[in-house]
Amino acid sequence: MGVITFRLPSFDPGRATPDLRHAYGMGLDRMPSRLRIEPRNGYLTCYKDNPESIRFFVPWPVPGHGMPIVGTATLVERPAPYNLEVELARGKLNDVRNQVAEWTQLGLRTPPSLDQALARSGRAFVQASGAIDEPAARAAKAAESLAEAWHASAILLEAYTAQILDNRLAVSPRLPTAVGIVLDGQTKAMPPALVRRKLFNQSLLSFNWRAAAPSEGQYRWDVLDAQLAQAKTLGLPVEIGPLIDLRKGALPDWIWLWEGDPDAIAGLAADFVRHAVTRYRGKIPLWHIIHRVGCGEILGLSEEDQIRVTLRALQVARQADPSIQLTIGVDRPWAEWMGSSRFQLGPLHVCDYLKRCEVGLSAVLVELAPGFTTPGSHVRDTLELSRLLDLYSLLDLPLHVWMAIPTSDAPDPLADPSVKVDPAQWPGPLDEARQSQLAAHWLALVIAKPYVRSVGWMQPDDSTPHLYPHAGLLRGDGQPKPIVPWLERFRTDYLA
Repeated sequence: MGVITFRLPSFDPGRATPDLRHAYGMGLDRMPSRLRIEPRNGYLTCYKDNPESIRFFVPWPVPGHGMPIVGTATLVERPAPYNLEVELARGKLNDVRNQVAEWTQLGLRTPPSLDQALARSGRAFVQASGAIDEPAARAAKAAESLAEAWHASAILLEAYTAQILDNRLAVSPRLPTAVGIVLDGQTKAMPPALVRRKLFNQSLLSFNWRAAAPSEGQYRWDVLDAQLAQAKTLGLPVEIGPLIDLRKGALPDWIWLWEGDPDAIAGLAADFVRHAVTRYRGKIPLWHIIHRVGCGEILGLSEEDQIRVTLRALQVARQADPSIQLTIGVDRPWAEWMGSSRFQLGPLHVCDYLKRCEVGLSAVLVELAPGFTTPGSHVRDTLELSRLLDLYSLLDLPLHVWMAIPTSDAPDPLADPSVKVDPAQWPGPLDEARQSQLAAHWLALVIAKPYVRSVGWMQPDDSTPHLYPHAGLLRGDGQPKPIVPWLERFRTDYLA
């Protein structure tokens, strides 16, 4: 066992303090590892499973940016404690500088404002490091350094995204990336307000097990048939799924009778997949078969059990229609939850394992829902999103990305009651402008990545039952939120 100790700053009682329970470590494989956290008397002691050096990640206040996840540079064990706020500033500044060096070597042109922000961050960091006997000054300068590095990161990613889009458009007048709105298993058609604007070039039909099988062994297809009919009328290509979403609200009630019986669950899941793919054989080119595999405990299934269920579902789908493309999906792709889980692999390694099983896996679906409780992820900046997508691209499979971003943290009676918006993560009151700003940056970056094949917004509106609170493109009264005009312009300027 290894131990790393941090000296904690004094927090202002009137301000939000970080939730240290959500801290985790990360080794050279970039996968989160378990830590036992013990805050006491102004110090934070981290007990880890091995003596290797790690990066330490924790929710931390960044002036003007809320309380996102922030990481240190790589730390080795030592007798003396580290100053946590200084190490977090060092880690962020180091990340941005390294990324600037890598991308400029590849030809990225950066604006002078980036160098200026990095210089300000560097000066503040030096001052924080030197204020050994002045805790208040050290904390203030570390916060200043972190905020300037965060600002530099935003400038860097804006330049990167714009130049990648320009470079791709220089080769082709329009990007082939598919963009759609995800219709759930209860919604029969895309809202007219979205159809009229022609925002999308694809129809994403999220038809899950719960909607299809209200009773064991009996299936209903009327909603999916209606969705397919609309897609045909609009002339949109179609993706369907996930057929099996390993989330309580997406599983049929009767399946819980088989909780803890992986063989029975695998057989029932395979039967549903076989019926669905056979019914629409030759009509649907791409199926999202199973979602959230290896992303947490459900139905009493271990990590190994979930892999076996997934393998069988993929095999059955391939047998039913050998011509289709098959994908699996993951939520919380940064896998920070592994710091407190008994699971060993994590979503990235599960996807890699399933690819190596040679069952014809065609792509991976990544779900991004920042600022929500489970199955959402903690807020991070755009640089961390870029690095995450590049990490998943190492699977050498195309990526599909689904996204949800809230406009409010008020109660939402139509949302899944187990999912909440976490206001502490955000820099201020949540509103439609904040959703539009973050979504514009994230969507542009995701679409700029050449290995991303499709992007889906996870819910059309706030007036029908949905998973994530206040994350629709339309308000409850059917009126568009500000992100809709942005999507309209982006579709016109960039997409086929």
